[in-house]
Amino acid sequence: MSAPRPARRRLSSRTWPLAPVLCALFCTTAAAEPPAPAPAAPSGGGYWVGAHLLGPGPAVLAATEAMSLGTSVDGAPTSVGAVVGQVTTIHDAMRFVARWAFSAVVGPARDRSVRQTPAPIPGGDLLPAHGAVLVALTVQGRSAEGGTRSIQWPKEQAELLPPDLGWIPAALVPDRAPLFAAPAARIPPTSERFALARRAGGLFVLGALDRCDDRSPPLPGAGGEPVRACLRWYQVIARDGERFQAGYLPAFQVSLTEDWRRGQGALPRAQLIASGTRGDTAQFVLLARARDNTLHRVTLEAPLVGDAFPEATLSVDGDWAEVRFAGAAPRRIALDATMDTRQR
Repeated sequence: MSAPRPARRRLSSRTWPLAPVLCALFCTTAAAEPPAPAPAAPSGGGYWVGAHLLGPGPAVLAATEAMSLGTSVDGAPTSVGAVVGQVTTIHDAMRFVARWAFSAVVGPARDRSVRQTPAPIPGGDLLPAHGAVLVALTVQGRSAEGGTRSIQWPKEQAELLPPDLGWIPAALVPDRAPLFAAPAARIPPTSERFALARRAGGLFVLGALDRCDDRSPPLPGAGGEPVRACLRWYQVIARDGERFQAGYLPAFQVSLTEDWRRGQGALPRAQLIASGTRGDTAQFVLLARARDNTLHRVTLEAPLVGDAFPEATLSVDGDWAEVRFAGAAPRRIALDATMDTRQR
């Protein structure tokens, strides 16, 4: 007779240690692209996928069971949250993250229309259906023997994405920034952050939306009636090691990897980011990495086209950028420290 099979480990609320409070935020301005990690390692035994949830024990247990893949969790790590199953490929792991990060994706990231569409909450229906708050989704390496292994994340974030996942690889502009559970017309206090995104990890943009205040006061020193002011936000998933956190970041804090424009060499390079509106004026941030590898930025303005950002194009020639807004004369801007001294 063969030896009896070991009992499968059962998930319970005891496997859910609470996460400590995140450290206070100290944003700094640094490189706009993440450093290059080592090449991806072979998948070996695949990947453990799971989640870190907060809430009453029964709520967390119900949410965990709803997320379960029905695969064995024997040998799975228990350091963060609970593992709910195993998958074979990193693409399958990313599909798991996509399934539970949000219930829906907002409009296209490059949509020029000002859109105040509903903002899906992180975790989708885990909170309304089960009463559990999603803190992070986890992807951990599974060894061929059923234990754990380290993951060497690829330099090119696009390698993580299956063809059916239309996320846009991106990077934080500051070293770290508060990640919020919902967008607002103004950036909330950092104490209200949902999580902390780090440039040293990874970032994906799912879509963009706007939040507006129809009675924003005039700028200091300017008279007149209150105006509508809007702030553009990106719906994102930020990776910090094995943790994937869903939330919202102001668009001006994010650089889309494929939107950099270069001249003949790697530097200088520049990117134009639609950041918000004020009255009848659209605001853009021109972000530049100069020839000496320092980062500079300047705010540019152009008239709105109806209720949309104007069509804009950017080209780089040597140490100069040319920005063209539809219906306006081109603007030529030196990609150096003089950008930081311009009127904003």
